[in-house]
Amino acid sequence: MVTLENDGATGFTLTISNLQGSTTPIAPGAWAVHSSTTMPIFMTDSPDLGEGLEDLAENGDPTALAAALGGKNGVSRSGSFNTPVGASGPGALLPGNSYEYTFYAEEGDHLSFATMLVHSNDLFFSPSELGIPLFSGGTALSGTITSNILLYDAGTEVNELPGVGLHQPARLNGGVDENGNVMVVNDSFTYPAVSSAIKITITTM
Repeated sequence: MVTLENDGATGFTLTISNLQGSTTPIAPGAWAVHSSTTMPIFMTDSPDLGEGLEDLAENGDPTALAAALGGKNGVSRSGSFNTPVGASGPGALLPGNSYEYTFYAEEGDHLSFATMLVHSNDLFFSPSELGIPLFSGGTALSGTITSNILLYDAGTEVNELPGVGLHQPARLNGGVDENGNVMVVNDSFTYPAVSSAIKITITTM
């Protein structure tokens, strides 16, 4: 369900920037505006819901997840983002570039989204499972919200050395099934700090 028209709700623009100096692309992603009790994309410490997160986290393809979010209870608006600002068509987000999308929300709504860390097997950037509250005391959220973002492991494919593993998108897909749980990444490898890899800002229209 993609709803962009102004139906009396507040308009927001979210910008996802891949920071200069980052060493990895960021993939297209999916987003949802939802109720405060809805966990639209995943549940921490539980297996992947089987609604498209695996394809996003392993292959950088948000198509299935965006479609699933469009029909989910508690989700009022949803969509995907895949074209860097100024680009002529869809593609991965390289360092120094940004994705940007506009949406509308009402008091009580939360925002969730997910986008893949490309040089990994199944890692993705996302707020917590309940998303980010878009209003506080009637005031719409505005400013830098990178501190609300974590790097998650989808638990669907065994992790390999970042940027080197054979079964990462830059090389081959189809790694070893992990059959694990979604959780904040915690393995023997070293990953970039979220704040050094991406910057997330939100503004009202």
